[in-house]
Amino acid sequence: MTFSTVRLCMVAAIVMGLAAPGEASAETGRSGWYVGGGIGANWTNQLDQAGWNRDIYCYPDSTACATPGPSTDIQGYRWMYNLDMDAGSAFEISVGRMFNRWRLELSAAQRNNAIEQKFRRVTFLDRSVDTPPSGNTVTSNAMARIDDLTTRTLSVNAYYDFTDVFERITPYVGVGLGVAFVEISGVHFSARYKDSADPARDLSEFDSRQDADISDTVFVGNFHAGADYSLTAETLLGVKLTYSLMGDVEHTGRYQMHPMHAQDPAFPNHNAFSGPRQFSAMLTLKYLFGD
Repeated sequence: MTFSTVRLCMVAAIVMGLAAPGEASAETGRSGWYVGGGIGANWTNQLDQAGWNRDIYCYPDSTACATPGPSTDIQGYRWMYNLDMDAGSAFEISVGRMFNRWRLELSAAQRNNAIEQKFRRVTFLDRSVDTPPSGNTVTSNAMARIDDLTTRTLSVNAYYDFTDVFERITPYVGVGLGVAFVEISGVHFSARYKDSADPARDLSEFDSRQDADISDTVFVGNFHAGADYSLTAETLLGVKLTYSLMGDVEHTGRYQMHPMHAQDPAFPNHNAFSGPRQFSAMLTLKYLFGD
């Protein structure tokens, strides 16, 4: 999460604190601890995946060099994908304390989305593009996919309850800051080369493969809005909407198989995923303990 996002959350909290300064002291009978939980659905924006490595190989399906193999003309490769997210599940548990119209809460939440990875382009490290081969009978059976995005957040949230709007319904707004433990699971890439004109030709030295689960810890900012309905004096049933902004996810990984292993057995690659923006809608339940 960027510094500007953190600053926005702080400003929002200050504005909420200045709103109706005399009303909170006038409100009586709303103090004490509570626990809560929620379950629902979440939606995540499309993510951009950008990666690069220092692979100096010229591959047999390329026209960038005359002879396949290591080349002084190549310094590495870049790749880009779009990651489309399916709607997923969300749940949350929380513990908090009421201070008249204010609430301070510690929450833990998890959200999950399946991912559809869509190839955009690959270039050399200097961003130049290889020209399409002409008459080349070698092809690569390249495959890339990602399974799921899972975010687990731990946040401190502040809420302001509008207790005098309805008799049994209490709307509220809130902001929060915390950390998100982001996991991108089932990351797979593989490439196998074949010569359709000479099926017996051995091109396995150019094959590559990577399987990984990517994880990172980033900051998260939350913006909340919702309403609670008083089922009893101690039990509240509600609806909660949350919009969350997270920082970019970065990862340095290793290939299980790669032509560069002859020169560097730990040959790395680097990937960056744009920060997730998530919107969730949950049905919530709170139980009030009082002082």
